Amino acid sequence: MWSSIKKIIIPASFEEAINKKTNSAVFYGGGTYLVSNKDEKIDTLIDINSLIDKSIKVDKNSLTIGSGVAVQEIANDEEMFNKLSMAAKYSNFSKNIRNQRTIGGEIAQKNIRSDLFTFLVALNPLLEIRNPAKIMIKLREWNGKGIINKILISITDLKSSGFERYSVLESAPAFLIVAVVRKALELDFVISGKADKIYGHTMQLSEFSKNSIHSIIDNSAKHFSNDQYGSVEYKASLIATGIKRAVEQI
Repeated sequence: MWSSIKKIIIPASFEEAINKKTNSAVFYGGGTYLVSNKDEKIDTLIDINSLIDKSIKVDKNSLTIGSGVAVQEIANDEEMFNKLSMAAKYSNFSKNIRNQRTIGGEIAQKNIRSDLFTFLVALNPLLEIRNPAKIMIKLREWNGKGIINKILISITDLKSSGFERYSVLESAPAFLIVAVVRKALELDFVISGKADKIYGHTMQLSEFSKNSIHSIIDNSAKHFSNDQYGSVEYKASLIATGIKRAVEQI
C-alpha cells in the first residue's frame, strides 16, 4: 500500500462497511486506483471483498455480473460479453491490473478515460446498490453513495451496441472513446476520453440525420482541448468517424 495507511477493516456486513466510511476511510476492492493515487488523506481501508457478489449469471434477457468480478474475467470471454469484453481489455492493457481490478470499482471510480466505464455508461445498466438496504438504480442516476453489489445488463442492449476508441498505440489509454447503444426507438451516444467530462446524448431514431449528428459532434468536441493528441477540430473529425463506425456495428 502506501505510508499513510494505518488500518485495514474487514466488515461483517454492508451496514458495518457503510458506517465505517469517512473521508479518510475508503472502500477497498481491487485497490489499483487507490495504490496509483496514493492519497495521503486516506489512513483506513475498508475491505469489502467478502461482502460483494462475485458471480456471473446469464438468462435470455439479462447478464448479471457481481461487482467483485475481475475485469480480466470479462476480457477473457468475448462470446459471453460481446463488445463489453473488448472494452474491458482496453480499459487497461496490463493483464495483472485487470486481474486485480473489479467491475464495481471501475464504475465507482468513474474514470472517463476508461473504455469499460464509458461503454457501461452507454449501456446504462441497472445497479444493485447496498446502502445498506438494497436499492435498484440505473448507472447514470447513481450518486456514488453506497456499495455496488451487482450490475444487470440488458442482453438486447449489449447486442445492439457499437464501440470505437482512438489512442496513440493500441496498448495506450484512449484519448477519445465513442460508444453507441440502440434502445427500442432511441440511440444513446456517449463520448469520453481525455476530456473535461463525459458527454452523453439520447436521440429518437426518427430524429437521426446528418444535422443531428453534427450537433452531437459539436457539443461533445467542446469538452476536449488542443494537446499532444491533436486539435479540437481533429478530434471532432474522429468523433464523426467513431460515431459512423459505431453505428455500423449495431
